[in-house]
Amino acid sequence: MGKCGTTRGEVVFNTCTSAYTDILSDPTYYGQIVAQTYPLAANRGVVPEVDGSQIMSNGYIVREWCDVYSDGNEMNLDDYLKSREIVGICGIDTRRLTRYLRDKGYVNGAITDSLDDKEALLEKIKKYTISGAVREISIKEPIEMKGENAKYNVVAIDYGSPRKQLNAFLLNGCNVTFVPAFTAPEEIKKYSPDGIVLCDGPADPDDEPELIENIKKLTEMNVPIFAIGLGHQMLALASGFKIVKMDKGHRGSNQPVRISGTSKIMITDQNHGYAVDMSSVDSTVADVIMTNINDDTVEGIRYNKFKGLSVQFTPKGDVDSSTGFIIRDFFKMMDGENNE
Repeated sequence: MGKCGTTRGEVVFNTCTSAYTDILSDPTYYGQIVAQTYPLAANRGVVPEVDGSQIMSNGYIVREWCDVYSDGNEMNLDDYLKSREIVGICGIDTRRLTRYLRDKGYVNGAITDSLDDKEALLEKIKKYTISGAVREISIKEPIEMKGENAKYNVVAIDYGSPRKQLNAFLLNGCNVTFVPAFTAPEEIKKYSPDGIVLCDGPADPDDEPELIENIKKLTEMNVPIFAIGLGHQMLALASGFKIVKMDKGHRGSNQPVRISGTSKIMITDQNHGYAVDMSSVDSTVADVIMTNINDDTVEGIRYNKFKGLSVQFTPKGDVDSSTGFIIRDFFKMMDGENNE
């Protein structure tokens, strides 16, 4: 399926049942080979001008891909992968693979059309690492985005996030200046932001110490900060907390998150393999306000020494959705209300 050849990557699984083009083009899958747990993929075809985003994953694994798709679109999955020069594989037992990944944790792997030099390939698989991901895929120049009925000016720092993460702000009264990951805090200050958003991204949160130092300086600017995914993890590191690599990670659209001290549960979209170490969170600095139902990992933090709020998952763009209150809380911070 897709391009003939060999590809290497960290093999992960995703539990979504649709939107395969969104998954493949999600920058947080940079350097990874994605296995789809749902047994059939691509019964919806691809419209190149709509689904034309660059594929960020290193490869794609499905049980079966649908060559007769239902909507009359122009391109099937096989052609889509070939057009982007992405190696894929189909016809294997993806549920067995998922159980293996679930039980073993992180596994490097390869998809190949030749085992002529198997030992050399195995050695390359063992040596594979993901590094420099943020530097590679972050935008290179600032982008100005106008929101609907804008009331706030927000600077969003791109660590390699899907652009749709900004919809929650653009659709709810924010002009957004999207800036590269390594933009200096002094440059960000020149935009006179009402709030700063630390976006999601791929790979290890302490891969780039310079970014952690920049975030420390941002927390001293007295500007409200909202952080998502990788941004959430790096804000925790900048605040003196620790990060742990998870045994299995959270990847899919059905991760259950409980709001601490309540019986309220949200079903969230996540893709990450690291988490904030619960035991390292200093209660004089911040409070854990959300946890994952499945493994009790940290999903949300509210900071006490500066106006800061962070979540491990992606809030939906609709402020009236189950996760919309988080965006509203950030807006309250920008309005100058107390950080409670």
